[in-house]
Amino acid sequence: MKRAFCGDCGSPLIAHPVPEVIGIHVASLDDPSEFAPEMHFFTSHAQPWDDMNSDLPKFEKLPPGE
Repeated sequence: MKRAFCGDCGSPLIAHPVPEVIGIHVASLDDPSEFAPEMHFFTSHAQPWDDMNSDLPKFEKLPPGE
């Protein structure tokens, strides 16, 4: 897995686990309300209180590659 961090403060910015997937840490966005989730993954690690959108696809680990 590749990761990128802010050069000034060291905050995590992205995670790149496989070539088809780049994860952007929502806390690094100026206005996260501009983006909506398209799926839930690693649901096998979800907490019981996690209120996932029931209309979105869910994957226990990473979604299958195309």
